[in-house]
Amino acid sequence: MLAINTAFATANLALEVKSEHGEKVVLRDIEAKSKHSELLLQVIEQMCEEAEIDVLDVGTIGVVVGPGSFTGLRIGTAVAKALGCVNPNLKFLALSSLELMAYIANKTGSCKEEFVCALNALSDLYFVAYFDKNGIKLGEEQMIGKDEFEKITLPIFALKGDLDCDRCQEIEISCRDFLNFALEQEKQGKFVTEQELLPVYLRLSQAEVNLLKKGKKD
Repeated sequence: MLAINTAFATANLALEVKSEHGEKVVLRDIEAKSKHSELLLQVIEQMCEEAEIDVLDVGTIGVVVGPGSFTGLRIGTAVAKALGCVNPNLKFLALSSLELMAYIANKTGSCKEEFVCALNALSDLYFVAYFDKNGIKLGEEQMIGKDEFEKITLPIFALKGDLDCDRCQEIEISCRDFLNFALEQEKQGKFVTEQELLPVYLRLSQAEVNLLKKGKKD
């Protein structure tokens, strides 16, 4: 299993290899200031070397498809599809960033009721999803404005440093927890095809917004 998360400020990479000699896990974080598009494949190659396998030996790749950073999501899915081109037997998992957050929140044991996971979508907008006390998603992920966000009465979980919100409980994503989340999704058989492995943006990019504005002017 190779798991890739490029949705947040820090990219998480995790590789688990099982063999007759036991299990080997290789974990890596890549800071946002680094150029993910240039480093991601290089780091994956280094991880495979450390695990003493060829990248073609990876059976499943789990990728966080969003919501999150536009650029990060594009890079993560593109790398996964590139690996799929050279490994026709590769299986794919499309992982939700908000469900990953809920998994971490639920793991802390502090979820005694329904709760919300939220990400900063910038410009006073928020990506949110509602979950029951066991971390099961209730309804679809959505983007809401500041007024609606401030009306939320349920506990809110956010990434550390992501939201300026006094009532938010902050969580951190570790590579180990991310790998466990991906392995759980694999165990549940939540595979998708390569064609279905698409970024979940929930909003238009700035380039798309500019094109729409230009079209209205024309």
